[in-house]
Amino acid sequence: MKTRGFTLIEILVVVTIIAIVTGGALLALGLIGGQSGSARDLERLQSLLLDARDRAELENRDYGVRLLADGYEFLTFDAGTGRWLTVNDRVFGGARWAEPLELELDVDGRRVVLRREPERDLAPAPDFGVDATGEFTAFELRAKVGSPPRVWRLGPDDDGELQLRELDADREVTR
Repeated sequence: MKTRGFTLIEILVVVTIIAIVTGGALLALGLIGGQSGSARDLERLQSLLLDARDRAELENRDYGVRLLADGYEFLTFDAGTGRWLTVNDRVFGGARWAEPLELELDVDGRRVVLRREPERDLAPAPDFGVDATGEFTAFELRAKVGSPPRVWRLGPDDDGELQLRELDADREVTR
């Protein structure tokens, strides 16, 4: 009587499938990938700013970001009232930082003093943003993340494209 086992190819296919499923689960749980929650927050902010640029062009209205001590919120300019209004939708409803960040912001080459307390005044104004033509404000947001601290830079490059870079003593890594 001849016994039949698994072929080498069948075993390799099963091992490959298990490795892919395990890797996907680890990435989804954030157990590998090496980025802190705050670095992911900055990537999310970059993504939302790119979405805001598209929305600004489609709707022909300005969008802005207001940095708060605990996170950020999106604003839009209402031409009818001449005021900035908080955007209250599912996409641009604002967010909180996963962990406290040390933030520095330069707009048009000038340092902006950021609010230390989460003010919720009646006439909010954005710290930076994107106008109705899709042009980003000339800003540079630097954030120190984690321990030991890693410094990230978010802002438009010379061509106006929004870039998120990890600043290092020897190099810049574009994300």
